[in-house]
Amino acid sequence: MSKSGNLLKRAELEEVKTIAEHVLNITALYNGANIKFSDFCANVNNNCAVEGDLFWSPEFLAAVDKINVTYPIFTSPKLGAVSYASYIADKVTLDTTGRHLTGVKFIKISFMIRTDGSTYEDMATEWVKNFNSYMEKYSSNKLDIAYGHFKSRDEELDKNVSGDITLFSITFTLMITYACVSTISGRFTDQVGQRMWLGFAGIFAAGFAIVAGFGLCAAVGVEFVSIVGVLPFLIIGIGIDDMFILLSGLSEAQSKISVEERMAETLRIAGVGISITSLTDVIAFAAGIGSTFISVRNFCIYTSVAVVFCYLNNLTFFASCIAINERRINDNRHFMTCRKIDTKEELRRRGASAKTILCCGGSQPTGRHEAEGFIDRFPRWIIPKIVLKTPFKIIIILLFLGYLAAGIYGCIYLKQGLLLTNLVNEDSYFYKYSQWNEEYFPRQSPVSFVIQGSYKYSHDNTQALVNKLISDAQSNKYFDGAFEINWLKSFKNSHFYSNVTEQSFIVGVYDFLQNPMYSRFLNDVVFDSQNQSITASRVYVLTAKLEDSQDEGKMMLESRDIADSAAINCFSFSPYFVAFEQYVAILGQSLQSVGIALAAVFVITCIFMPHPVLILFVTVAVTMIMVGVFGYLFFIDVTLSAITMIHLIMSVGFSIDFTAHICHGYMISTATERGERVKSAIDKTGAPIFHGAISSLLGIVVLFWAKSYIFRTFGIVMAFVLLFGITHALLLLPVILSWIGPLRHTVAENEKSMSNLRDKRS
Repeated sequence: MSKSGNLLKRAELEEVKTIAEHVLNITALYNGANIKFSDFCANVNNNCAVEGDLFWSPEFLAAVDKINVTYPIFTSPKLGAVSYASYIADKVTLDTTGRHLTGVKFIKISFMIRTDGSTYEDMATEWVKNFNSYMEKYSSNKLDIAYGHFKSRDEELDKNVSGDITLFSITFTLMITYACVSTISGRFTDQVGQRMWLGFAGIFAAGFAIVAGFGLCAAVGVEFVSIVGVLPFLIIGIGIDDMFILLSGLSEAQSKISVEERMAETLRIAGVGISITSLTDVIAFAAGIGSTFISVRNFCIYTSVAVVFCYLNNLTFFASCIAINERRINDNRHFMTCRKIDTKEELRRRGASAKTILCCGGSQPTGRHEAEGFIDRFPRWIIPKIVLKTPFKIIIILLFLGYLAAGIYGCIYLKQGLLLTNLVNEDSYFYKYSQWNEEYFPRQSPVSFVIQGSYKYSHDNTQALVNKLISDAQSNKYFDGAFEINWLKSFKNSHFYSNVTEQSFIVGVYDFLQNPMYSRFLNDVVFDSQNQSITASRVYVLTAKLEDSQDEGKMMLESRDIADSAAINCFSFSPYFVAFEQYVAILGQSLQSVGIALAAVFVITCIFMPHPVLILFVTVAVTMIMVGVFGYLFFIDVTLSAITMIHLIMSVGFSIDFTAHICHGYMISTATERGERVKSAIDKTGAPIFHGAISSLLGIVVLFWAKSYIFRTFGIVMAFVLLFGITHALLLLPVILSWIGPLRHTVAENEKSMSNLRDKRS
């Protein structure tokens, strides 16, 4: 960028030339030898390919001096016609005729490297380190420069993820604190029944699962990708949710006398719940393993393995910790020192001091109300007062209808794609480059049509087919209507052209390409080994100025349709198609993966909750949550990309956790009235659902301040999932169940039904 506001001056362009020459002379050490850019650059006419070198060519500089720079194609006797519109900023100043350039603020120079071997990439990787050092030190009175290279995005992603590692310590601290506080017994001063150490154990069970999952996947060769960095937040949330389910079951099992009976009752009550959620989580993530995106596939592999370990750790390590804690309680031992202590009543009878009674007295809980924490009682106290009152029921239904309508609207208008500026920190050099590139330069790129086969190009019919191919592309709205790079057209307009015979035509083409004026077409024609015929060739068109990444994806598909429908055998190609593939595949991939995950939810629910009405409720609720998560991304300007696709797959697993728990609690309730069954379900599962959501929210809230786009979007999506999940589970589903939930038949009713059936048969 010119600090004076106009780069179209000789002094500024000559300084650009000086910078380019310095870049070409930067050296680096590779395998003990000094290398330069020329050792790994892409070659054109035995020179390094530098897109934009036109700006300091003598012909261009002479035209600048005379204020005679033609636009958008620069023409000169020596260079011919050269298109340079894609190298300058979108907003330019033209003369009154509109055909000559008088001012431009930004230009873009690209140094092209070879991509036909890993050695060249390795050399370039070492070289760009010194390139970065040079650019960091560069300063000028005339120019302001932004720069980037082929490794910049990966470097910045890794840097951001590494920089956000400190957030993990904050997350773990918050989650451990909440887990310990929420597991404090309702009898605050009792030194035997406290269960805070189980909060630590639950966190460590999840932590061990993370280590085991990472270790196993790395050991078998699954590549670690940046998005896997969010896995610890996810596994900790799942682990804490399972921990609270087990602790809720333990509270209900306090009526049992022996430790063995309490453990059996705990696992009977809570085992099915954590099995449902863990199995659906694993299958939901396994659905993403079939993705064509490596980042999605590897993330899902890592997460599936970690969830399995989390489930096993809860049933083994954490269950063992519960058993040890219960043995301590049975022996009336202090929760901190593990020394045997007397009850408070015994200490008072013996005349112990108040401090001794407070710090050294306690007894085994005699029921659920003594074993559970004070926070456990909140959901069962407040939720039934809301969901079982008719006015509140109507308000809840109306609010959820509004929520669903907004979610559907967002799904319809949800954008696809990913801005580079979202992937890097605002303080990064690459952020500046990405921002300028996206804001000032047109979304235009050349697209080549590669013609395959031994056509006789001297024939008018073949030439007409080539011209028809170009005109079909130019007439498409996604392509510029005038631009073309056509070696055949330039050849016909040259004095080398001859079509008397095919042989004279081939000789003319060969001489044409060897001429310095037309050598830019050298790589556009491929001869056979004897130089007797042309086996392949290519022509170029330029895309129109596209609006966004969705248009880029559509353009790619249109170019392929043009090639497929052409009468001549060809295909379309652009190096940018690799990135554009994501834009056209992401929606289908997301719907496929989320659809498989939802189908898995349905199947697993059928196995563990064999009641058709409850299966329907769970499936519909999870679908509504997913509609909300999908749709509300639109309102916060988050686009659908490979990153958000991972978050959406993850959302299915989390969504089932809440809804399955409340429906399972309703199913196992022994009450006969719908309202009572809802109360019973909230009584059994309300606290674990509440704890799981709140602890996870505390964990991910710190991600809102993360530098990494991956972590920030993960935090936002997780917040949506948790908020939507807990409201569906504790507000919407209880209202629905209180109206049309399945009833439980009593023994007397069953006997009456059987008696009526026998009477009919007789």
